[in-house]
Amino acid sequence: MKKIFLMLALAMTVSMASAWEKRPDEGVFLLAKKHLSPEAKSMVEKYLGESYADDVFYLRNLEAKKQATHSKELRFLHLSADFKSAGVEGEDALKGIEQSLAVVRARNSYGTAEVRKALRTLINLMCDMHNFGYVRIEGVPQSQANFTFTCYTGDYGKRKTTAPYKWQRFWDLYTHWHGGFSGDLWAEDMELCLGEKRAELSKGSLQDWATQIGEKAAELYSRINPDYVMTRRERNELEYVNYEMMARAGYRLAALFNDI
Repeated sequence: MKKIFLMLALAMTVSMASAWEKRPDEGVFLLAKKHLSPEAKSMVEKYLGESYADDVFYLRNLEAKKQATHSKELRFLHLSADFKSAGVEGEDALKGIEQSLAVVRARNSYGTAEVRKALRTLINLMCDMHNFGYVRIEGVPQSQANFTFTCYTGDYGKRKTTAPYKWQRFWDLYTHWHGGFSGDLWAEDMELCLGEKRAELSKGSLQDWATQIGEKAAELYSRINPDYVMTRRERNELEYVNYEMMARAGYRLAALFNDI
């Protein structure tokens, strides 16, 4: 009887967790919080409080409610052919992060609401910057538009099944595969698997990180194009690539907060 009760309780927990937004941005923020200095932690809690659900989905919530004053380009990382921050007109993820950092650094000259908005934007854009679905590289056509390609989804007897995927949607699917993971579980798992590499993953400047992200994205784009058919094995291997990029975002976010 006890076993049945535990199974039902577990099923209810997973069901409730699956109803949440499954992107692991919560985990990225909570991973960062694990490595804040006392001063940085005090600053973050002063402006964001203990709750974080609204903060990590701030830009998406504005877009969903059609209250956003930014363009969709704010969430894209634009890079030149040599993976440097491109001098694009208008909004851009790296520019948005730098502008947010400037506000937070000079927080005593701004109101609480403005600093809170800057912190929330910084958190959101650090997550987007590390998402290969949002990296645009000069001279790489696949990165300029959300193209469709084919992926093997399963085997049924001797018949293999394939399905078309939009690139951005495909990359986001990696964060949907663990529907039962809460933000805390994402953070704990990333720390367990990659905590020993924290110093390595977070070293460098914001510009260094952008270049590194661009190089990794370009390697993917060199083989993935509208004519590409991805094997199931490769799809599974790329899940870890995405996972490591999330950990990088968390550790780097902590480094930015601590530097501030």
